[in-house]
Amino acid sequence: MKKSLHIKCLVSLAITLLTISCTKEKNGGFLSPALKYTNPSIKIAVGASLIQSGAMVADESTKPLEFSIEAIHYEDGKIADKLMNYKVDTYFWQGEYTGKEKTVQEIDKKRTKVNRPAVDINPANGNILIYPEANDTTIFTKGKYVIDISVKNSAGELHLKSALTIDVSYALPYTYRLSGLDGKITGLDVTFDRQVNTGNKILVYVLKKDGTPADPKTLLGYDYSTTPGVTDLKDWHNLGLNNPTKYTEFPDHLELEIAGFPLPFVSGQVLRIDMYNNGDINGGYFNYWFDMSILKEGIWKVTIQLKYN
Repeated sequence: MKKSLHIKCLVSLAITLLTISCTKEKNGGFLSPALKYTNPSIKIAVGASLIQSGAMVADESTKPLEFSIEAIHYEDGKIADKLMNYKVDTYFWQGEYTGKEKTVQEIDKKRTKVNRPAVDINPANGNILIYPEANDTTIFTKGKYVIDISVKNSAGELHLKSALTIDVSYALPYTYRLSGLDGKITGLDVTFDRQVNTGNKILVYVLKKDGTPADPKTLLGYDYSTTPGVTDLKDWHNLGLNNPTKYTEFPDHLELEIAGFPLPFVSGQVLRIDMYNNGDINGGYFNYWFDMSILKEGIWKVTIQLKYN
């Protein structure tokens, strides 16, 4: 009985394979029903950087494939019409953004402004793209969305219901990532306080271990320049596009005036702050660097608490 069942399974498998083979020959291709995203459910924070789902796994489907978004649903199944019709001005890049560009015109030579769906898709591989400019919270509300995908090739068309679920929250109006420490320092606590919602200033305080402010003159920007006479400081002197427009040192903090936010000018990028001290703060050399961005205008207080023994 078991042997008979096993033979039936083999026959069934053979018939299936033969059917697939015939479909390939008839249609000139194969479209796998197992097309899927590696991560079919992702949590995202919109409004700060480019978000990508990753390409869809093609499962040996004949290329070229053509992907499109068929529908976007709320978690309750209703169509998210406003989101599907929501478009943003963003950029497609033809050159590399280095952060050393001096003018907007220099940056614009490397990119083309386009108006795209806020939730977009790469038609060649199914990669879902959500642009940094998708920050209208009245349209892109918090919560879960389910995306249906249509895919075509020479063998036909598939409709993949609930192919990707995105759980949406909002990005903070700043980013911060500790990149490294060197010397006699064990850590940093960095806080961003938007004191006023309008304006164009950044106030920078660096606090010693006991919480008292360090004189900004005791902290120096690290120079990465390899050309004599040319500075490449990655510190508060160098915030891109000739920012800050005014740099003022007070005994307990820096005051920086900015031509405009976001910093850096290009959405989704970060600035590297790299500072060192020769030993008059904690008795020993230290160097710290971190990556940051400030996305919204205002008067910002950035506090850097030094940790050391």
